[in-house]
Amino acid sequence: MSAATIVCASSNPAMDRRLRVGRLSLGEINRATTAHGFAGGKAAHVAMAAREMAGKAVWIGFLGGPIGQECARQMESLKIQVVAIPTAAGTRVNLEIIDDSGGITEILEPGAAPSAEERDDFWREFVLRLKEEPGGTLAVISGSLPTGIGPEFYASLIDAARAAGAKAFLDTSGEALRASVRAKPDLIKTNRAEAEGLLGRSLKTTGDVVLGAKEIIRGGARSAAITMGREGLVWIEGDGEPVWLARPPRLDVISTVGCGDATLAGFACAAVQGINGEPAMRLAAACGAANCLAAAPGRIQRATVESLMPQIEVQRLHP
Repeated sequence: MSAATIVCASSNPAMDRRLRVGRLSLGEINRATTAHGFAGGKAAHVAMAAREMAGKAVWIGFLGGPIGQECARQMESLKIQVVAIPTAAGTRVNLEIIDDSGGITEILEPGAAPSAEERDDFWREFVLRLKEEPGGTLAVISGSLPTGIGPEFYASLIDAARAAGAKAFLDTSGEALRASVRAKPDLIKTNRAEAEGLLGRSLKTTGDVVLGAKEIIRGGARSAAITMGREGLVWIEGDGEPVWLARPPRLDVISTVGCGDATLAGFACAAVQGINGEPAMRLAAACGAANCLAAAPGRIQRATVESLMPQIEVQRLHP
């Protein structure tokens, strides 16, 4: 039987420009010492990590102009199947500025509004890929929505995945997250700030985060994971199911951009391989940690993940 394919829906992809500066000074001229461009957006990072760890990934995205073409070229160079939805508007460019202190500043452009026809093409291709992959599929829907697409768009993709017999994992924020919870995705992965925005309160302690994840499940999600940066990751497998806490080892971090996306890819890879419980948590946390050491967001290495897995501290907090 063919391995299941992870289909990554990217409604707001980008070219991520990484600049390194000695010291970032606001209001002054800053000269970069290096500059690199990487195909990006959250779903692109998931596809990269999933391709490395699971072997099969499809990336569907709105892509326009020369920047969109370069994003597609880079993804294809990583042996990811690209389904480009051509747009009249060009693909956006984001900036990631890293200074010598290790500080990371991100400046994210809004995505241009796709036309109604382009949006319909995206939905149609998404459904087609879910139905045509021979070994089955798991859909990962992640990232922000571009201008002009309402927050209910992701809920429609979740519904389409369910109709196709595929699981749907979600990672977004704001109104798109709020509208999508009610569609009952199989997993919602957020960071702490995104969960706080959804729930309307601060989650200061690990206990607060656990209660927040439980509330997300009561709201409709079948499973919930919340990343906490250096403090680790909380995951609840389902209503009444075990609560897991994972903490990564201390690392010499290159960049944290894309770590949550790699974590989500780890959960997706575990799901398509039938891995549950503590091994799934360990894999997801190791993928996120490996991203800290990667040359670019999402471009984790299997060998790095495997070396980190024994170093992940995993606890079962509740039965």
